[in-house]
This record gives sequence, C-alpha cells and structure tokens, in this order.
Amino acid sequence: MEKLFDLEIISPVSVLFKSQVKHIRLPGIEGSFGILAGHMPLVTTLVPGEIKIDLDSENTKYFATSGGIVEVLPTKTKILIETAEEAKQIDLERAIYAKERAERRLSEKPTGTDFERAKKALIRANTRIRILKKIRSGKK
Repeated sequence: MEKLFDLEIISPVSVLFKSQVKHIRLPGIEGSFGILAGHMPLVTTLVPGEIKIDLDSENTKYFATSGGIVEVLPTKTKILIETAEEAKQIDLERAIYAKERAERRLSEKPTGTDFERAKKALIRANTRIRILKKIRSGKK
C-alpha cells in the first residue's frame, strides 16, 4: 500500500487544495525538489513555478504558483503561497498573451522594478504554458 500524507495549499484568501497525496514536486530556490511521506521536517522558500501533486499512482494535479513557503512535517505538508492556479483554471490564450506582453516589456530594456516585474510575469506565463502543454501531451 502506498504511504500517503496530508497536503494543504493555502493562499491569503482560501484553502486551494486539501487532500492526502503520495508525492509532491515543488519549485525551490536551488531547483525543484520532491516530498514523500515521512520526509524530514523542513521549511523553505518556493519560487514561481510548477507544483506537481501525485495523488496516487495514476492521478496527478498541477498548479502554477507565484512562489511562497512550504512547511514539511512527517505526516503533513502545508504550502503557503501568494497565488496559484490549478491547471484546469489556466487560460492558454491569456497565458500566451501575458508571455508576449512580458517579452515586449523586456525587449524595451526596462530597469529596476519594471525589469523585475516583467521577468516575473514571463516566468509565470511560461509556467502556465508549460503545464498546459504537459497535460495535453499526456506527459507526467
């Protein structure tokens, strides 16, 4: 039998996801990392990217996140995030438009805060597009 653990994804306005899961893959500062049941306790920062949740051996959910914090305990994991969209909520046309807009802004060679905003917008848009392509191609 698969070992499962409790996972909660919480935004400032609501609980976005709550279930028992087999495995999660998260976007960390130094690259993506995975968590299974019984993982050693950990608190770390998440960067914008993809959250992959294996509910069991056959069912997977994806979220695009703008970053946050994860707290891992042996039987429960909490992800506190600024924003997240489950894959089924992502609008591909909107994501493509956001990507093109961010690329235009970056081509204008902005500085300071404008550069950082455009860079983050491009990362978020690329993450959304990558998740949708992965789901539509059937890749996990």
